[in-house]
Amino acid sequence: MKNLISPLILLFLVVGCKQDSPVPEFEALTIDEVSELNCNPEEENCAYISMNIPWVQNSGARNKTINKNIEAHVINLLDYQEENTFDNLENLSQTFIDSYEATSLEFPEYNIPWEASVEGRVLQNAPNIISMEFNLALFTGGAHGYASKSFLNLDPETGVVLSNREIFTEEFQKFAEDRFRKKHDIPSDQSINSTGYFFENDRFHLPQNIGFFKNKIILRYNAYEVASYSEGGIHLEIPKEEVEDYIKIL
Repeated sequence: MKNLISPLILLFLVVGCKQDSPVPEFEALTIDEVSELNCNPEEENCAYISMNIPWVQNSGARNKTINKNIEAHVINLLDYQEENTFDNLENLSQTFIDSYEATSLEFPEYNIPWEASVEGRVLQNAPNIISMEFNLALFTGGAHGYASKSFLNLDPETGVVLSNREIFTEEFQKFAEDRFRKKHDIPSDQSINSTGYFFENDRFHLPQNIGFFKNKIILRYNAYEVASYSEGGIHLEIPKEEVEDYIKIL
């Protein structure tokens, strides 16, 4: 009897600890860098980079992993020069300002300030998923800037990034395609690109960015993903109760 009870007690303790794991407590991490070169604050004509994003303050391996994945996500959003690899957000911010100033000094006639901003917020901090939204605005010269909305979904127990395959069943893609076709008037007997979209290989695919709100999910295709820049971001909003059968993590 003694050998039987001990494993049961151990199992109870392990399960109890897992259930009692505290939820991460998010605060705002703010980083602002402004170049003094060709800067006129009164006219709001200065090069700058600004971030206001969720950040976990309490310690622990899980929370460090959450912060690491948030940092990697924001770096990926702001990595305007593909050859650069940034160790942290502070390094990225300083490099952004340094690159602007180097360009301005090399080309004195160039008097267009660069601008970059990322605003993030927590959409869900639930036992089954942590979902965050990030809004990016970026301009480094050219005809126009770039704006995007992205989502980051994390496992609340480990802090690791959850992929679409880990969140949804295989049947969800067909469900989402039917909804997409209905919203954008694409006949079911015609190809997904028949009305002007450019899905790769003319086959519907889920977007990289899917956000979880309290009562809905949003599928987001940013500019250039499946349509031209002029179309802007394309999103599909679905009530959560209609997709519960397709979500593995509920």
